Amino acid sequence: MAKPISKGAVGNKGSKWRGGSSAFNPGNASTNPDRAKKGAQAKGSQMRSKATIKRLNMYSNKADREKMREHPTAPVRIQPDRRWFGNTRVITQGRLQDFRDEIAKSVHDPFKVVLKNSKIPMSLLQTEGTTEKGLGQSLLAVEPYSETFGKGSQRKRPKLSISNLEDMAEASNKRCKTYDETRDTSLKANDEREEAQDTMISEEVFRKGTSKRIWQELYKVVDSSDIIVEVIDARDPMGTRCIPLERELKKNRANKHLILLMNKCDLVPSWVAKKWVQTLSKEYPTLAFHASVTNPFGKNALIQLLRQFAGLMKDRKHVSVGFVGFPNVGKSSVVNALKGTEACKAAPVPGETKVWQYVALTKRIYLIDCPGIVPDHGNWEITISAEADKVLKGVVRPEKLSSPSLYIPDLLSRIVDTSRLVKKYSINPTIIAENPHIFTDANLFLSTLAVRMGKLLKGGEPDIETVARVVIQDWQKGRLPYFVPPPNAEKFEETEDASAEADEVYPEGLGDNDGTEEQEVTGSDNRD
Repeated sequence: MAKPISKGAVGNKGSKWRGGSSAFNPGNASTNPDRAKKGAQAKGSQMRSKATIKRLNMYSNKADREKMREHPTAPVRIQPDRRWFGNTRVITQGRLQDFRDEIAKSVHDPFKVVLKNSKIPMSLLQTEGTTEKGLGQSLLAVEPYSETFGKGSQRKRPKLSISNLEDMAEASNKRCKTYDETRDTSLKANDEREEAQDTMISEEVFRKGTSKRIWQELYKVVDSSDIIVEVIDARDPMGTRCIPLERELKKNRANKHLILLMNKCDLVPSWVAKKWVQTLSKEYPTLAFHASVTNPFGKNALIQLLRQFAGLMKDRKHVSVGFVGFPNVGKSSVVNALKGTEACKAAPVPGETKVWQYVALTKRIYLIDCPGIVPDHGNWEITISAEADKVLKGVVRPEKLSSPSLYIPDLLSRIVDTSRLVKKYSINPTIIAENPHIFTDANLFLSTLAVRMGKLLKGGEPDIETVARVVIQDWQKGRLPYFVPPPNAEKFEETEDASAEADEVYPEGLGDNDGTEEQEVTGSDNRD
């Protein structure tokens, strides 16, 4: 027979176990959150709390990897919502057309920036008449849907001038009898190309700037940059623009901002720089610049423009600015001028920059210097004039040319004022009077300079090739006056002519100033 349990043994509120109100021992271990607190521990206790003990236990326990890898495969009920089954972003055709008109104006306006361009449905901007190859007729406008598919479909019979082999042979014999070699344009083009190849063999040095490695550097700079600054030469702005790169950015990388920076504006008259800025500003934001670490021009305007673009990218922690362009246009010099110190290695010769360079301008704006690139326009054939164009643009170093005298005729034809040549090389006026065609005859010009400089070979013959290298080097370094006049250039009535303006290191309006004059020259607000 079981012995009855007394009232104070179990569950009796009156009985106490170690000061507690329960008959069971809760334990005094540090891992027990329900342990009893005695005396001073009950007041302001620093013992581990329940959350701390739970966190420490989590550290000691290992995660169940198998349970984490499990994926629920059972069917799950999804809450019904009309947003899952319909497009709620629907607008009318009129509002869509208004959206097209407004966004098209903003995209083509160089003084407006479209915010969050990547989130805009740019496919809605393509009108029915636009295709990948350009403007053309819409397919539905040429062949309506009702006439192409369905019961009312119509098929046009193709027009074939030849129906069998006999007709084709007869037509071929007829063309052979009526063939005239004098009217064959393709034959003339082949003859001209062969003559050009016979007279001149393209040198390996002309492939500089077109290698795969250089273009890979360009791709890295373009991909890493938020803002792309295309540096062009003020003496020939259109000739040093990379048109294929501009088309690629406008077509496939519309989220990247493009700026035209016209460097070496100190080598042209002020009215030429101002007119070119006004002309190019119709396409992209254009600034005039003179790269100099000690006395730059246009530095404040460029930094202010970069900060404006950076202010539009508030979601980005850093803003990268890439500098691209032809060789020897002064990309590294522009970076040094903005930095105020020689951050990048620069030289007045092409090909000094081999790889891209990363320079910090501010805590948020970074500059990327890119090697010079030479785009292949496709129409540059192997001719003396085409390669002379590359030489005079500064793409090739003159000391690497085997026959530099071949490019002197094109150089003389581009000289603005021949009196500068007389002053530069100290040519005797009596020689000019005896030979009035000295500036049109390249051999006579080089022979005269060779005798004047003392560049003679054995037997007293003039060293034409050495003198030609000296002249080309002076041309590339800006010691000879030259500039391409802007379109519809108006002749300003000035007391000094263009040659006198080119003598100045900083032409009128292109010096260091307080910013008011700089705003006028850069033409950021001047529009025709």
